[in-house]
Amino acid sequence: MRLAHWLGLSVLALAPAAADTPFSPQVHRFVRTYCVECHGAEKQKGDRAFHELTSGADGARVIDLKDETRKHLLADILDQLNLGEMPPKKRGGKQPSASEIAAVTKWITETLLAVEQADHSAHTVLRRLNRREYRHTMEDLFGLHDLTFDPTAAFPADDNEEGFTNIGEALTWSESHLDQYFAVAEAYLSRGLYFGDPPRAKTIEITPDMWLFPKEEAKTPWTYRLEGDGFVDIGAGEKDLTRRVYMASYPRKFLWQDGVRVPGYYRIRVNAAAINRLDNGYDPRMIPADLSQPMQLGLYVANEESGLTAAGEKHRQRVGLWDLPDGEAKDHVVTVWLDRGAIPFVNWDNGPGPSDWWMRDVLKRFHTDVEFRGKEGAHAWHIKGKDAVPGRLVSHVWRGPRIRIRKFTLTGPLPKTAQSPAQLTFFDGQNDFNAIDLRSSLHKFIRTAFRRPLLPDEIDPYLAIYRQALQQGRSRKDALRLALKAVLVSPDFLYLKETGNRQGQLRPHELASRLSYFLRSSLPDAELFASAKSGAIRQPDELRKQAERLTLHENAGGFIEGFGESWLRLDKLGAMPPDSTKFREYYDQDFANAFREETRLFLWHMLRDNRPIREFLASDYTFANEALAEHYGIDGVEGVRFRKVALRPEHRRGGLLGQGSIQTLTANGVDTSPVVRGVWVLENILGTPPSQPPPDVEPLDADIRGAKTIRQRLEKHRTVETCADCHAKIDPWGFPLEFYNPIGGYRPNYLRNRFWRSQPRELREFPGPKVDGRAELATGEKVANLAELQQLLMMREEQFKRALVEKLLVYATGHKMTFRDRAPIEAIVNSKTKGFRDLVLAVVQSPVFRRR
Repeated sequence: MRLAHWLGLSVLALAPAAADTPFSPQVHRFVRTYCVECHGAEKQKGDRAFHELTSGADGARVIDLKDETRKHLLADILDQLNLGEMPPKKRGGKQPSASEIAAVTKWITETLLAVEQADHSAHTVLRRLNRREYRHTMEDLFGLHDLTFDPTAAFPADDNEEGFTNIGEALTWSESHLDQYFAVAEAYLSRGLYFGDPPRAKTIEITPDMWLFPKEEAKTPWTYRLEGDGFVDIGAGEKDLTRRVYMASYPRKFLWQDGVRVPGYYRIRVNAAAINRLDNGYDPRMIPADLSQPMQLGLYVANEESGLTAAGEKHRQRVGLWDLPDGEAKDHVVTVWLDRGAIPFVNWDNGPGPSDWWMRDVLKRFHTDVEFRGKEGAHAWHIKGKDAVPGRLVSHVWRGPRIRIRKFTLTGPLPKTAQSPAQLTFFDGQNDFNAIDLRSSLHKFIRTAFRRPLLPDEIDPYLAIYRQALQQGRSRKDALRLALKAVLVSPDFLYLKETGNRQGQLRPHELASRLSYFLRSSLPDAELFASAKSGAIRQPDELRKQAERLTLHENAGGFIEGFGESWLRLDKLGAMPPDSTKFREYYDQDFANAFREETRLFLWHMLRDNRPIREFLASDYTFANEALAEHYGIDGVEGVRFRKVALRPEHRRGGLLGQGSIQTLTANGVDTSPVVRGVWVLENILGTPPSQPPPDVEPLDADIRGAKTIRQRLEKHRTVETCADCHAKIDPWGFPLEFYNPIGGYRPNYLRNRFWRSQPRELREFPGPKVDGRAELATGEKVANLAELQQLLMMREEQFKRALVEKLLVYATGHKMTFRDRAPIEAIVNSKTKGFRDLVLAVVQSPVFRRR
């Protein structure tokens, strides 16, 4: 109640719970005849028992629907009957007639709906913006979409409920949130508003000598060399910077000069070329890099010195990645925000790791005349012999592949630093504080932040904060920031308030906000706000028009990001990183980001082009760059750019289940399991999540020695009766996916480790038992591989559509679906939607979406 009072809301009392409900004799006979044999006093398969569902003498039985357990059991019976999964047909037991099933489902449906309507609460719905929504809202409010670092990175993780992080009931509040809101508000205000003389841009040139220590050749780090005509060469690199950030890859002298001194937008220009990729004269087998691919230049920014260390991952960000043409120097340009103290650096992103062993071997074979004057110790290497020439260094003779940086400049702060969209929108582009109309500017800012029209006196408390700050001796700029910061920590900004009208329908601005946070993960734009202000948004045609506009807008990426993570559980990708000793290519090729990009582009294509939803289940295309295409066995794709690629049957891909993201997030980094993958299919594709395993069942341990296949390990597990039935439902959906290893690579055989990591991979692993993807569903259907699994899922397209609609509605409304929502969901499922965008638009126009 205290929270409600702080939020300025009234909470109405809940309606009284329903009394005991007379139980239909026909339903009672049905349960006793077809259910209790497997779900009764003696057996409780699936951890469900129906024998005590009712109470009272025969003919006068009642069911206590105040008891949530009984209500859920009744709903479970209804679900299983609607799906046709119970009673199980393949066991040859007695089956109910269609008329019996129809009568039972009708009574349960009407009973549960009546109970829910009687108990439905009329309280105010509250939902805090989750971290993703808050970040997008702040970016749109200030127009800052290209900050190098995310100011919300230190936010507490949002509570997760079945993959969704926007469920109002699950979004908790803590003092830590409030501290972060204040800090992030300050970060955006300092970057988004500028008062005073605009900064003057100047060009800073980072010259070749700035990359090296003084008297560099005395130490001869082989990864760089300085030439007389002014360039610096990079001779090593690696995508996974957490293993090592090579200390010669950043301009040391620029760091010693404290990096960027004036924060703002800068244009970074790098002139670079690939040198000696294929014509170096060395044995390519001695260079641990795939030189068949173009060399890739990565441009990074560290916001503090720790970002230049291997452990400083949170303090650096890649801001550019380019394929370099051989021998031809070209400019590569990005414009980014640089904080005070920021240090840019470069990396050969697909280069050979910066270890000394491979270069040492090249030198011993090709350059016996080199004298190395390096450090002594276990990791130092020395070239000695009768042919060595005193003073001849590695940097004098090395002709291996490398990236050549000819010019590197930073120009800024650029004029846009002082003319952010927030400056233009709320302060009419004025940088002179004396020229602004403070009341008018505050009114525009608060109205936009609160996502609704303001009452006449609503800005008065914030003007009072401003005046009080002035009285305390603060400057006018600081006083304004304090007032605006108060707006940004207000409940009206941080929460989505959905009071609705007497009929429970959302008010125009509430509907506009729900639509915008559904499809943009952010506040309404100007056109949507105007539609709400006029009330037109309440009209079905206008609502559809606005929804269609937003689905095609570039900011629909907020929907792709948010819904993709919630529905497909992409938030789990990287939670259990693959074993680096077994799957080094996952890190070398940056597959974590590549998998995300493939799925993101696939979802965006489905939405933008209104593709049939069956293509989620099976498609003849995907999206890939060269590294990912090679991983999938697809030829003809070159470079780092992702593009749509055609799939053939021999690629064994297509749809969501053929993508590396799904195959990796459903593995544990070391091993795969048809159980985990089967559960994912049931939960996210078919919408029928299995029960949790009983607490006394031991988990299935991974066989890290590769001594047994997963099928062999599951056989013993299934001898436990309490496990057998659930596994019979789960495992068949996962066995066909065993052909894909923990990083989504196709494998006809399991692999067994044989030697230590220091050995080449082909010596470390050898083929083990053949993968067996055969399985039989509880319905008797058989499947053996991904293609056959996809065919089975296509036969269940309506069930998939129903599950997808429910996921969309949960994500769109911020609350879980209830029994009264089933009829509108069925109406959408039965509607003649052509593609995914049509389905999204149907969700927006449903009564579930339009009511609070």
